[in-house]
Formats: sequence, C-alpha cells, structure tokens
Amino acid sequence: MKTLITRSLKLTPQEQTYLAELGLEMTFHADETAPVVDPEQYEVVIAYDLFRANPIEQFTNLKYLQITSAGLDHLPLSEINQRGIVLKNARGVYSAPMAEFALCGVLQLYKKSRQFAAAQAAHRWERLRGIQEIAGKTVCVIGAGSIGNEIARRFAAFDAEVIGVDIARVKSPYFAEVLLADRLDEALSRADIVALTLPLMRSTRHMFDAARLSAIKPGALFVNVARGSLVDEAALVAALQNGSLAGAVLDVFEQEPLPEASPLWDMPNVIVTPHNSFLAESNSRAMFRVVSANLRAYLAEQN
Repeated sequence: MKTLITRSLKLTPQEQTYLAELGLEMTFHADETAPVVDPEQYEVVIAYDLFRANPIEQFTNLKYLQITSAGLDHLPLSEINQRGIVLKNARGVYSAPMAEFALCGVLQLYKKSRQFAAAQAAHRWERLRGIQEIAGKTVCVIGAGSIGNEIARRFAAFDAEVIGVDIARVKSPYFAEVLLADRLDEALSRADIVALTLPLMRSTRHMFDAARLSAIKPGALFVNVARGSLVDEAALVAALQNGSLAGAVLDVFEQEPLPEASPLWDMPNVIVTPHNSFLAESNSRAMFRVVSANLRAYLAEQN
C-alpha cells in the first residue's frame, strides 16, 4: 500500500520496520510546502498540513488520511467527506501536555510567579498579597472531549468543582456535571476559571464575542488552548482592560504569530505563549501508538 509520510510524523527505525510489516510501502516527504511527485499513487497519507500546498484533488487514489493534529479546521473537509476518505486525527496525543499547560498557566497567575521571578532577579525580598488557590474554585471547561477531560482531571485533583459544557452528553468522573451547550451562559456565570478546548468550526468561530465574554463571572480567568478564532480578540482585550476578566492564559490567537503591536503582549495579567501547549517529550511515542492503532484497524477492515 503506497503511503506518503511527511516529517510531521517522526519514526524510529524500529517503527518504520513495524509499519513496513503492516504492508505499507513508505515514501517520506520532508517539506509539506514542496510539491509531491506523482501524488495520484498514494492510497495512504500521514501528514499535518500537506494540502495547503498540494491540492487534495491531485491525490486521486487517496483512501486513508491520518492527520497529526487534533484539530481538523485546516483540512478540505468537504472534499474528504464527498470522496469517502477515511479520516483520523491525533485524538489523545496532546491531551495531557495541554492540560498540564492550562493548569500551569492558572497557577502562574494565582501564585504571582512572574512577580516573584522579577523580585528574585532584582535580589528583592518582597512578600506579595492576594495569592489565590484553585481549591474551592469553579472551573468551566468548554468542550468535554479528550483534552477537556484531562483538564478536568487535573483541576479536580486540586479540589476545584469542574463543570463541562458540550454538545453531547458526556460522562466522566472528573466533571461534577456536564451541561449541554444551550446552558453555556449559565455555566459561565458560575465560573472562576473558563477553559476552551472545543474545535473551530463555522458555528464556533467568534463564539466568545463581547456578549459571551460578559456572561462570564466577573473576575474570572480565561484560558484558551484550542483555537484563537473561537474568540473575538478585540472583545477579549477590552474585557481584560476593563477588569471584567482578571486575566488570561493564551496559547492560540486569531493571527499567528501574534502581531507585535497586540496589546496582549504587555498586559501583566496575561500569559502569552506561541501555540506551544501541545509539545512534550512523549509526543512522538504517543503519536506512533495512535497512528499504528488506527492503521491496524483500517487494514483489518479491508481484509
């Protein structure tokens, strides 16, 4: 089975041997922006953003597509669905590091770690007041999937009450309750911390506009590790500037890289990171487990 693999999937020699034994005839394509030679030959593609520079219409024999991201918003989904191409994402691969990142960001703001770091750099012995704790807080996680569940798991371990909001009924021991999406504003009104983990779709773009942000309990923290375009960034800046939100932990933005002129850079109550929350030393191992399991299931269905 002719298979194209981009460098978004990093394989050890042993892992390459394993995939070859499954029956994959692999070609490695280092640069996703470079043209693929004879794309019509490939039945399987494992990539991240290959189709931005290589139109999927050229892959006339494509049957199976494994994406190395959790999100699918960068893909030509209408073409994929119309052709019946089997599509798999990297569900679960990044959930733990992203959840740790969300927790870390909230702790940085609650425990004033940046102020303590500045005092240490200045050799200044300075006690700070207003230190907060997660215990007893209400955390609202919007999107109760794999990432949301891992975020709930960690905040629940800190004795927070965690509420989930999702379009489906979800059962998880880490959520005190999961509300359906029509009760979103109710959940936001109770939240001391709001964390976004939902996918970007036409229906969720700018879901958090000025009106939705105003529904959040005053003085809450806002965490976004999902997609920047879920949020009207100008409205978010205004909410942070007027104090209706106490702070934000932001790993994703409407425009990436974040423009140098953005006021978010200089806000002392905002943590800005460059779409980095998914990275961890375990990513490659976890990715191979997901990719190989998905391929085994697909191949079994073909036999």
